[in-house]
Amino acid sequence: MGAQESPPVRAGAAPVDGTALGRLLSLLVDGVSAEELEKQLTGLHAKNLIDPVTAAAARSLNARLWEAGRREGLLRVLYDTATDLTGIRDVEAVLKAIVRRTRSLIGSDIAYLSLNDYGTGESYIRVTDGAATALFRNIRMPLGEGVLGAVATGEAPAQSAHYLIDETKSHLESSDAAVAAEGVKAIMGVPLRVEGKVIGALLVADRHAHSFSSDDVALMESIGTHAAVALENARHFTEMADALARLDQAQRENLAHVRALEELSSLDQRLMETLASTDSLPSLLRLLAESMDSEVFVVSPMGEPMAGTVHGSDFGSPPALSAAEMSAARTLPVPFTVNGRAYTVMSAIAGDQHLASLIVAGHLRQDRSAVLERSALVLSAALLFERTYQDAQYRLQLELIDELLNPHPENIEALKRRASRFGLAENLQLVVRVVGVREDQRQRALAVLKRHTEGRPGITALHESHLCVIEPPARYRAAPGFTALDGSADSGQAIVDVLKRQRIEASVGSSETVTGFSRLPAAHAEAHAVLGALQALARHGEAADKAALGTTGMLLGAMESPFAAQLLAAQLGPLLDYDRRRGTQLVPTAWTFLENDASIATAANALHIHANTLRQRLERIDTLLGEGWRRGSRSLDVHVALRLWRLQSVGVGGRKP
Repeated sequence: MGAQESPPVRAGAAPVDGTALGRLLSLLVDGVSAEELEKQLTGLHAKNLIDPVTAAAARSLNARLWEAGRREGLLRVLYDTATDLTGIRDVEAVLKAIVRRTRSLIGSDIAYLSLNDYGTGESYIRVTDGAATALFRNIRMPLGEGVLGAVATGEAPAQSAHYLIDETKSHLESSDAAVAAEGVKAIMGVPLRVEGKVIGALLVADRHAHSFSSDDVALMESIGTHAAVALENARHFTEMADALARLDQAQRENLAHVRALEELSSLDQRLMETLASTDSLPSLLRLLAESMDSEVFVVSPMGEPMAGTVHGSDFGSPPALSAAEMSAARTLPVPFTVNGRAYTVMSAIAGDQHLASLIVAGHLRQDRSAVLERSALVLSAALLFERTYQDAQYRLQLELIDELLNPHPENIEALKRRASRFGLAENLQLVVRVVGVREDQRQRALAVLKRHTEGRPGITALHESHLCVIEPPARYRAAPGFTALDGSADSGQAIVDVLKRQRIEASVGSSETVTGFSRLPAAHAEAHAVLGALQALARHGEAADKAALGTTGMLLGAMESPFAAQLLAAQLGPLLDYDRRRGTQLVPTAWTFLENDASIATAANALHIHANTLRQRLERIDTLLGEGWRRGSRSLDVHVALRLWRLQSVGVGGRKP
């Protein structure tokens, strides 16, 4: 076989040296710059070691290797950027990262991102990197206007080498002013698309005029694609996180609601149990004080305490009454303040009637308000039950008091059985009291007496035109608010005091104690006569019995009230006139003298004066009334008149008015 033939050489071409070619290829593999490659090619060509065709091929190959390397580096940077962006879950952080990376990759002075507001037809700059002025950071461009508006429509990338003098672009005075203030000249941007929808634009700007290369535009489009996806992912993640947070909050609220319902259910059961208790109001207050961890009070619609001790709080004041009225109208708890302390009131309502007010110290949160509302419903039921029971008891007392004061012998056994339900018996000592109050205060006085006599033997009812009480004497009973008196002094003053505390003026006439129901009508007549005597004597707001008034008082009670003035004028007129004109004490002197059996020594001692002074006064009285006033029947007439004066001026039992 013959020797292998060498390839033909083109005419005029220099042969390529194998060693030189190997060194050239090694340079290309290691990555040589275009300048260095050109230097090497020039040297080889000068030595005639490489032909022009090979040199051109080397230049082309080196350019392609540099382009491939650049693209590889760009892809690596884009990959890193995409990785960084997709790893950020906060929308605000993603926006800032996008513009920061874009500015770095493109090498521009400014990078910024806008979002589209399709409601206003504008695209507004959302975030910037490198911008120095607030005007530029707050640009809003109508869609389709300028570079920003044009890119934001999503049609294609757009740029301007010198925006302010670029007549191919539309301009707005406000945006041009912002661009000029920032010193921007060159602008380029690409649209941001997500699932076929344009959400905004990504732009870069430089403060010197130039055109952006196609490579820059392509790089921006790649960044924009990754940025849009990252932004949408972050938005979805944020929405998901918000949804999870709302779900978690809803679960916590539901759990709290379930617990509140369980507490309300348990409270409802306990509230219902209070209705069956014998002391429903105190039980309700104890339960509420435990549940609310606060003081609780029950007051009447006028602010008077019905249950719970009120310490230094005037629930009858205008702020408290106004809050209670508002609560009754709205059927909701209402806060108010009295004497610097905060309270919440919930009115207990039955139909359109305000029964009472439930008051809790402090202003309540929502769940506690629900407890207060439930409790007010139970309070309404308890008060209605109590009222129904009291009304039934009162009807029985009303019927019983009429039968006791107007007895029928054929019904005596039934009468005894009915009276025993109220602690009254045939063999017990009883006293009858007649209570005189103004007609407009009669029903209120009855309610006060019923409340204060609850749980003790006796009956209290309206009889004819007055209030009547039949009960054992004080020594046989004890009740809160009443003073235990001995039998001889049991005049009914405790009733006067109880009503006075409620601003009700009352006069009370009491009978002597009697035994046997058959004696009650006479005892009632006696008490009525005593009350009449008190009224005739103008001793309003006092209590007395026959012993306290004496014969004079009882006689006066059987007469018309003008008789008292006539009797005093007839027997003591000159004496009364003298004392009134001179400011002397002749009438008290005469009273003391006769009360001490006309003994000068005893009377002088009682008056704390010398006996001679008493004799001088008596001589003056002799002159005014005549000497016969000290003796015989005239002495009796004067003494009766003086006793009447004493009852009128000083009061029953010598108590000063």
